[in-house]
Amino acid sequence: MDYSHEPGTRPQRPGAPKIVRLFLLAAVLLIGCSGLAVVFLSGCLDNSEGGVDLYSAGTFYTFFCDKEDNEFSLLDGNGVEINSGPVNGSCKNLQDILMRNPKAVIRSPENSQHAATAGSAGSSSLAYLLDVGNYYAIQILDPSTNVFTEVDLPGGVNAAYPMSMAMTADGKSIWVVQIAIQQNNGGVPLQPPRITIMDTAAQAFTSSFSLPAGISPNTIRISPDGTTAYVSNDGAQFQGESGVPANSSLLVIDVASKTLVKTIATPTGAGPAVLTPDGLLLYTIENTNGVGGNALTAIDTTTLTVATSVALPNGAVKLFINPSGTRLYIFWSQGILVFDTATNQQVASIPTVGFSIRNNWAAFSPDDRSVWFCNCGYGSFYKVDQRSNQVIQTMMKPGLGVGFMFGWTQ
Repeated sequence: MDYSHEPGTRPQRPGAPKIVRLFLLAAVLLIGCSGLAVVFLSGCLDNSEGGVDLYSAGTFYTFFCDKEDNEFSLLDGNGVEINSGPVNGSCKNLQDILMRNPKAVIRSPENSQHAATAGSAGSSSLAYLLDVGNYYAIQILDPSTNVFTEVDLPGGVNAAYPMSMAMTADGKSIWVVQIAIQQNNGGVPLQPPRITIMDTAAQAFTSSFSLPAGISPNTIRISPDGTTAYVSNDGAQFQGESGVPANSSLLVIDVASKTLVKTIATPTGAGPAVLTPDGLLLYTIENTNGVGGNALTAIDTTTLTVATSVALPNGAVKLFINPSGTRLYIFWSQGILVFDTATNQQVASIPTVGFSIRNNWAAFSPDDRSVWFCNCGYGSFYKVDQRSNQVIQTMMKPGLGVGFMFGWTQ
């Protein structure tokens, strides 16, 4: 993820200060009903000038989208504008339209079928994706129409970077954890790390509360009974840096009162995290950015203490848990480590070409017999038989890392 710019500010297109790039660099998808979901989004590549490179019918275009001025611009490979017009609701919807037809005529929202909202508020069919590239928002997808509704985090272009999100057990709200806005040269007010809450029925952010100053939030998870939220603090001094185990911890938050109940020190580090389906254990690994050794830490959510810690090889970057809660899958530089949650011991190692630091996802089959792993940064997919721990199918699609995401329910 790109944290190189000043906190609370964005890279901007030269000569057009308000143009903001649309780029789903990483996302989490939540669905308000049981079952597995796989969502394909338009592939696009990051553009250093603040736009998005679109690939349509063998030709590259550059797309700029400015919701504040309600205008978009599409340039050909020579930088010549070939299309422009009103944004018409969501930059993501507009991008999808132009991917299909770069010269599509975009009408004003009141006259366009693409301005429809994403289904009925609170509908169980809606999917929710964390957009970390376009105004920092939650994208609400109506699978029946493939239309997105964008709900921007408060602050718009000056919102703090969203690290992770989780839906409450009743599906009524989504909690988004954001980093602090530190001292910067963009004139953006300082802000402590916080959790901002979206009401799914209203499709709007309605409240927020601050987290302790000085922490570096990484991942949020909410217990299956909806009473407790857990936020991993990787202890990094600055966002984008590797975590510092000595400063890391797990924050335990009461959902009803939105208050911090306890801070659990994690001496071997914290970062990416998963909860077992019964909510009794939380597993986390250190945020090392894929460099150096790592450790798997299991936290007992009943006693709120560290239950055990297991050393991991160099390059561990992310972890997933299967629907039955019996296996952990940990991505590292040479493949996938498989751990038995009953013993917290490694039971298999699945060799692959390794995994990129960001944009890695997994989707488990409903019968819990197979799983697709997306090494999205490298554009490769592995279907693994969970019984034999063997790769049974491989697909390659270069450049897929920024446009593909898997999701699963809480």
